[in-house]
Amino acid sequence: RAQAKVPRVVLILTGDAHSTAAFSAAFVEGMQQAGQVEGRSWRLELLLGEGEPARSAQHLKQAVASRPDVLVVGGLILARQALEATRTIPVVVATGGNLLEAGLVQSLARPGGNLTGISDLADEATVKRLELTRVALPKAARVAVLSNPEFPATARIEARLESAARQLGFAIVSAHATDRASMVRAIDGLRAGAPDALLVIGDALHTSNRRELIERVSALRLPVVFYWPDAAEMGALISYHPDVADNFKRAAGYVDRILRGERPGELPVQQPTRYELVVNIQVARRLGIRLPPEFLLRADRVIE
Repeated sequence: RAQAKVPRVVLILTGDAHSTAAFSAAFVEGMQQAGQVEGRSWRLELLLGEGEPARSAQHLKQAVASRPDVLVVGGLILARQALEATRTIPVVVATGGNLLEAGLVQSLARPGGNLTGISDLADEATVKRLELTRVALPKAARVAVLSNPEFPATARIEARLESAARQLGFAIVSAHATDRASMVRAIDGLRAGAPDALLVIGDALHTSNRRELIERVSALRLPVVFYWPDAAEMGALISYHPDVADNFKRAAGYVDRILRGERPGELPVQQPTRYELVVNIQVARRLGIRLPPEFLLRADRVIE
């Protein structure tokens, strides 16, 4: 008897097995909750970039050539690369920047084409991190901003930060990096700008190298404001981020609907439903920072 073909879902992430385990597990859980049985109604192929963007891009190229039933990616850069590589394979972005302003969808309500997913609206969240920095560090005057100019949303985010900084009374010190080596040089160059804190704009480069980034900046006795869930545990003073694992679980719901026959272009782009503010008191004490009580009351979690 002929065997029915089991639909294949390829999930491509830029990190390593340790840093992405919670997200891939959340995705599988989401598929289970949707009634999908792995190995029977679908099968998963997980490809990891191990922190190397070129490796992730190569995985994407190979995945498209193999013609999976659904391609799931994490991050705005992989989302753009996926759309450039195929206009026929359904693509679900499990978490990423503003898909609309990046030009990857026609609208949030009706994306059109073959791509949909979860949009983190990174520009709004980054401005919120700057606002939180003002509350946490009321006497701060200069904030360094580390960004990757090759990230699709960088120019727009920097423009919004500049506008917000003027209203908040901050002077912005810009630092750019496109790979690990230039990231290290940018961090070493922070001494010259004499900033009071470093705010990092979300990008796969910074996510993959976040531990080294935070350690290097902390060695300069600068507080770090980051965007990734485990950043405060790694030594950032503040992390403010969406519930990324929940994003992956919700993305699985879209994969289920696509496997059942719905078109990605008709599935509205979703937004995160929950953000978490985490504050590391140990870092504050080590840097001699006294955080205002009203700021600590706003934290969802405080690391003592």
